[in-house]
Amino acid sequence: MPGVVVFKRRWSVGSDDFVVPGIFLLVLHTIWLIVLAVLLLVLDFGEVACISDLQGHMLGYIVILSGCVVVEGFISWVSMRGSILDTAPRASMQYLLYVRLGILLVEVSWLVVGVIWVSNHYDSCPMGLAKDAVLGIIVCNWCVLLSVLVTVWCTFDRAGRTWVKMKRYQRSLKDGKLRYKRSGSSHRNWRHRKAVREYQDSWNKRCRLLFCCMGTNDRNRNSFTEIAKLLSDFFRDLDVVPSDVVAGLVLLRKFQRQERLVIAHQTGNDTYQFLSGVAVTPSTRFLDVNHPNVCDAVMAITHYMHYALGVYGWPMFMMSHGGTGCCKLFPSLRCCCLPSRKKKRDRALVVEDNCCYCNYAALKNMVNNHNMEVVYVTYHVDVGETPFFVAVDHEKRTVVVSVRGTLSLQDVLTDLNAEGEPLPTNPPHEDWLGHKGMVQAAEYIRRKLVDEGILSQAFNYSLDKGTTQYDLVLVGHSLGAGAAAILAILLKQDFPNLLCYAYAPPGGLLSLPAVEYSKAFITSVVLGKDVVPRIGLHQMEALRTDLINAIKRSEDPKWKIILGGVFCCCPDEVNFDRMEDLTSASRDVTSHPSDSTIALTAHQPLYPPGRIIHIVRNHPKDQKYETRWRRMMGKNEPVFQALWADNKDFDQVLISPVMIQDHMPDKLLYALEKLLVNTGPTKPTRKAAKPQPGVTQRDQGSRDALLTDTPPSRGSPPHGVVLETSFTDFLPPSEMERQQWDQSSTDLAYQMKALRLVPASREASEKNDDSFETSSASELPIKSDTVRP
Repeated sequence: MPGVVVFKRRWSVGSDDFVVPGIFLLVLHTIWLIVLAVLLLVLDFGEVACISDLQGHMLGYIVILSGCVVVEGFISWVSMRGSILDTAPRASMQYLLYVRLGILLVEVSWLVVGVIWVSNHYDSCPMGLAKDAVLGIIVCNWCVLLSVLVTVWCTFDRAGRTWVKMKRYQRSLKDGKLRYKRSGSSHRNWRHRKAVREYQDSWNKRCRLLFCCMGTNDRNRNSFTEIAKLLSDFFRDLDVVPSDVVAGLVLLRKFQRQERLVIAHQTGNDTYQFLSGVAVTPSTRFLDVNHPNVCDAVMAITHYMHYALGVYGWPMFMMSHGGTGCCKLFPSLRCCCLPSRKKKRDRALVVEDNCCYCNYAALKNMVNNHNMEVVYVTYHVDVGETPFFVAVDHEKRTVVVSVRGTLSLQDVLTDLNAEGEPLPTNPPHEDWLGHKGMVQAAEYIRRKLVDEGILSQAFNYSLDKGTTQYDLVLVGHSLGAGAAAILAILLKQDFPNLLCYAYAPPGGLLSLPAVEYSKAFITSVVLGKDVVPRIGLHQMEALRTDLINAIKRSEDPKWKIILGGVFCCCPDEVNFDRMEDLTSASRDVTSHPSDSTIALTAHQPLYPPGRIIHIVRNHPKDQKYETRWRRMMGKNEPVFQALWADNKDFDQVLISPVMIQDHMPDKLLYALEKLLVNTGPTKPTRKAAKPQPGVTQRDQGSRDALLTDTPPSRGSPPHGVVLETSFTDFLPPSEMERQQWDQSSTDLAYQMKALRLVPASREASEKNDDSFETSSASELPIKSDTVRP
């Protein structure tokens, strides 16, 4: 950062990116130089013509390799100098590259001469060891030349020449009023517009190359154009190279880790500790999984997670079952050339599965423990058209629609089409925006369900079992979670009792008004440091700003930063006096790192849908949470706990090795199952500091209630079994809570049918000095199978 300028063109590689390739070539050429020098000194070359030519060729290679070693040594040394933004110590890099390119041309010429000699004299020449060495260095040089060509192709910037001209022109302007803002100012000149067009065309061609196997229909071309515009606007006027992003991520992870350590050890705040990057404070609300209603709700969430997992088909089945997957899947397969093994009772309509129905067989195997029947399943996929299936769950008395997440290139294009678009509701709401690609997917599924009568068929599937009285439940994971959430909003008017479970939904999904509306019937589940709920456009712009600030505040060279991140050999030294600028909530996501007159893009924030259950990991020191075998092996398995999260809590990308792993559906299912098996430790305690000036004894007592295990006015709670559930105390219900639970049977039946219970009184909880809120059943949608109107 910035990209190196060679031949009056900007390249997508920095002057500090030549450390590794320079050292690699230096070592390689040094080895060959030593080998050839030893052979010349040891071997006795005669007067035979072919042998003298061989000796001359080896001498020529020694001269060329000597020049390579010297220049590559200087390139590596210069590339190590300075920091990422301090390019002055590396100003001579372009001239070293010119010299190395000249040597490369001589090397190629000598390589051609060597190929000619090998083809004419290799079999007849008696110098076996020497000719083998020449053949080896020829092959090695061809490989190096091929790698150089690939590197040049990867780092070539199509708009690099226009970029250099534009920057040169901007630097030549002395009047600050004529500098060019990217926020739509009239001062933008034709050079700037030309650079923008060329970068947009460059991104468009990259998309076409990456998705070349998808074809070039009108929908794909439009998607490529929109994504190219989005990416070019996101990186506009930022002179960064890919390695800068890697170094910035390493720095940002160090900043985040050190920041959490400092906050956790400070006594002047209410943060006890961090679990999966989440600050545990007195206002943190954990789910009391020992409460019967909460336990039922978590079991229902786990139950429907199998549907979200099953729609992925055979790839997810094989990944979950490993080597035994084929054996388990084979008995359920069909073949177009063999008699159908379809069961007589299986009336499912399967659309666009493969010839052996592998996806449908995997679906049946992954949900075989449920009393369910598949009504319709389609594996048709296109941009904005996502596979899904419809099933009738007799155990929960629901009709389930499960939408698949990202599994194909078409799904990736749907994900990348992330601009905000108004939801097609009736009546329309202008401030209800959604992820454009997922809005298209939800509209596609709604047309299939309603216009083609698939939902009507599902509700009339088994009249003897009362399917007409079943409720509708929508589920999905990742892309499927986003599409299911938007689909739930579109179908809510027609199905008042509708529920939606969104597993690992994307962060940039809904605008805030739509999120508030969705909290009544959508429950989202996020695991740990999952990156997907944190990578909406607005979050990515915040990440861009954090990366830029981290790079600006780093004084270490890039090679040291990346090496420390890969091998963990460098200490995490961070200047916390400047941490506020990096993590401040008021940071300007439109600020440019080097030119204040340039405004970067800023999109309207979009958030995950509904109420969010965040499953976090806790690593208690007490080994009573471990099995006996794990204690003997000395392994510490984390304990999963669940808490309520706000939709705005996912505005920061947490850099972690598990940020991708936590998004996998099988990992999320494992965490949900473990949530009810191993309960977590008691809440952490912190001794209150000395009373601050001006703080009364009563105020200090209230603070002690926030920082101690048990409220000062109470002893141990009578429900001892719940103490190990979470960092909460489960106190007996107050009088107001008892009145709320003492409702008429009609109201209770209605609430249970709506899959929600009456919320407990927060005021009563505060009167009981219970500073840690235990999640009541009101926070969770619970499906009742026994009470129905």
